[in-house]
Amino acid sequence: MKNLTAVLIFLTLISAGTVFGQETPQAGEPAEAASPEEMTSEGAYRFPSIAPEISLTGGYRFTHLNGSPRVDEFEYLHDSITLGSEIRLFSFPHRFHLDLDIRNKKDYFGDVSYAYEDMVLFRGINRTLFHNLDNIELIDLDPSTATPGVDVRDRGQDYGVRVGMSNIFLRLKTHDFPFHVYVDGSLVQREGTQQQRSLQGSASFNNIVRTSQARDIDWETRNIVIGANSHLGPVEIDLSHGEKRFDPNGQSALYDTYTPVGDPLGAARVGGVYAHNLVPELKGSSNTLKLHTSYTGGIVAAATLSKIDRENRDSNAKADYFIGAGDLTWTISPRAALFVKYRHREADMDTPTLDPIDSVCSPANNITNDYTCAIRPAISSTTDTVSGTIRYRPLTGLTLWGEYEFVKIRRENADEWKLPDSTQKDTASLSASLRLRRNLSIKAKYIHKDIDDPAYNIEPDHSDEGRISVSWIPFSRLNTMVSYSAAREKRHDLRFVEADESITTGENRKQDRDMLLGTVTFVLLKDLSATASYAYIHHKTQQDIEYHDTEGGAHIDPYVPDKNMSHTYAITVGYVPEKSVTLSGGVVHTISSGAFYPSSPALLEPLSVASFTDLKIRETAYTVSGEYRFKGGFAAGLQYRYSNLDDVLDNPNDDIKDGNAHIVLLSLTKKW
Repeated sequence: MKNLTAVLIFLTLISAGTVFGQETPQAGEPAEAASPEEMTSEGAYRFPSIAPEISLTGGYRFTHLNGSPRVDEFEYLHDSITLGSEIRLFSFPHRFHLDLDIRNKKDYFGDVSYAYEDMVLFRGINRTLFHNLDNIELIDLDPSTATPGVDVRDRGQDYGVRVGMSNIFLRLKTHDFPFHVYVDGSLVQREGTQQQRSLQGSASFNNIVRTSQARDIDWETRNIVIGANSHLGPVEIDLSHGEKRFDPNGQSALYDTYTPVGDPLGAARVGGVYAHNLVPELKGSSNTLKLHTSYTGGIVAAATLSKIDRENRDSNAKADYFIGAGDLTWTISPRAALFVKYRHREADMDTPTLDPIDSVCSPANNITNDYTCAIRPAISSTTDTVSGTIRYRPLTGLTLWGEYEFVKIRRENADEWKLPDSTQKDTASLSASLRLRRNLSIKAKYIHKDIDDPAYNIEPDHSDEGRISVSWIPFSRLNTMVSYSAAREKRHDLRFVEADESITTGENRKQDRDMLLGTVTFVLLKDLSATASYAYIHHKTQQDIEYHDTEGGAHIDPYVPDKNMSHTYAITVGYVPEKSVTLSGGVVHTISSGAFYPSSPALLEPLSVASFTDLKIRETAYTVSGEYRFKGGFAAGLQYRYSNLDDVLDNPNDDIKDGNAHIVLLSLTKKW
């Protein structure tokens, strides 16, 4: 990230110096209108010079935290100096823009772009923020027994990760010919500490100890794509090559002491220090060819061929993907169009037969040579997807869409994982957009899906989903919008794979999802407006769940419900009493609840498992901001935010803790 920041600053200085070297009018002078004198001798348009716009902002950010930092999950809650700047320069053929906002050392944003005619185009973006993470405290459900026990090594520790996302794009074009060469790169960095929970002792053998501990992370994901494209007559061609790397750096694995296992002791596994929870190093590459016909005419076609390779450098597992896609668009008439798409995807997985990592599966640890640790082969698959969409406008203001999609998945090595050899999905949808009047429009969509032999229990046999939204502007000062969506999914014949690879079947799974959104904006006065909004989200899942008793016996708990619900209310107000003053304020209040209701007696004593999921919280955020603009381009600003997190149930077994935070930002801006 530091190297990328240095590159951005370097390019900024070079570009700004180049543009400033051109003749530009003084700040504040209006741009001159185009006139015949601004036309070249060849008749080409000559761009007028535009005065540069520059602003510089400095300030200080005060913070105060009481309780859990989750109250502001994506805020670095420490006092800090803030800096910001924006530069807009246009002196043809140069165009330059810089936007910089530094809130603290772990939360900043930068966006710089430069263009020279249509021959050079560059843009670099960085967005870095801090994520406050939870410390979930493990609880010993039955302290009277030795196993399973708990080992809390991180009691009271705060966790957080700085996440940086950067992108750079550079495109070069030949003069007077549409041939481009481009580079598109991205870098994602995660740095900080997070909680790691795992089984210690002898893991699944005996003396099980549930452990929580801190883990330092310094992960980098780098991706770069180099390509070229051109218009060759009626066809556009794009050819690119990409390289992708993931490096865990630093602490890629944790190490702990495990006790010996077997009879006699150590026969199955000797005691010692073993690696666990390894984060592997990954690498990959891709080659892609894209073809696209000209958009002129009634028929447009496109095709994509892509070859992708992925490798786990720690386990030596490899994956090869081939993706082929074709698109055809036929504009039948001004009122009707047909779209046909085909996708073909092959996934070829190659896994080693033995574990090369220094763990329980390593041959070096098999001192008695009486057990094997073969790795189950991964699933390779071939997926074909065909879809067709027709769009028809029978009347002015009414547009209809009909779509059908067919997906066929074929798997290799599926029997090793007790999965079906193939899965078929059929999806049909119908949607409409209707404009009844100039100020009233309605959109609706219905989707039906059938799945034969779904692979996993969370996939339904069939589902139905409906969406509708209404936009209404009864008069110029009032704007309203309401949308609602509902989905119903059902599944029969659930499959639970036992340790001996036998199958225990359940009967039912049902999931309901509902979401309602509404917003109203009202211009009370010429300089006073208010917006009120409401959001409702409800998820309910009922499913047969399998449990095992202490002797390994399987039990089915029928139709166990799991419910989640949230209501969010918000109102914001903006007021401009005079040209030099801008005021705004708002409040957002969210109520969330969730619960899991098992009925199996084994899960209700000595402590109900449901108590770990019974949740009800209230989150409230108040914001107030104002800006006063002085003469000479100066402006002073004030922003205040108060956030409150309330664990309504005060449940000692959940991971929610009360908290509140105050953030005050004072700023001074100068514009030229």
